[in-house]
Amino acid sequence: MVVFAAPPGSKVWLYQGVDDGTGWSCEGEAGGTVQVASKSGFVVAELPARTGKEKYAIGEIALADGSDRRLRPGATAKVPVFNAVPGKVTVVGGVKVLEVGEGLSLLPDPSATRARATRYLAARKDRRTSAPVARGKGGPVGKGSMSWVAMPDSCARH
Repeated sequence: MVVFAAPPGSKVWLYQGVDDGTGWSCEGEAGGTVQVASKSGFVVAELPARTGKEKYAIGEIALADGSDRRLRPGATAKVPVFNAVPGKVTVVGGVKVLEVGEGLSLLPDPSATRARATRYLAARKDRRTSAPVARGKGGPVGKGSMSWVAMPDSCARH
């Protein structure tokens, strides 16, 4: 299970792929994308485990503002990627959306702390989130749990 902060009510599309240290590549077609939603500013997603170079990327995001605008990054835009640790709740940080002209851009959300995510999970009273909370690679949330890579145009949804 993965937990991260995102704008309340937003829809987020997670892409499966591989980060080989020099670039990102997507895996599969429609089966490689998972849609999740942010409730109260957090996404709690039950995802198959992905570790090492196998990661998830936030490939698209749509805000709950009633518009049909959706962030679909091009080859020069960097997107967050993260692992999903098997058998643990993985708190990976957070993203915020910056409006840039007619488009949207993703930025790290420094207010998405491990403590804030843990309080949110405790308030949910959901037995599925009672697994141990894993630390992201590099330490606590906001200190390297998400890395940012350029997503190639070939990852565009079909």
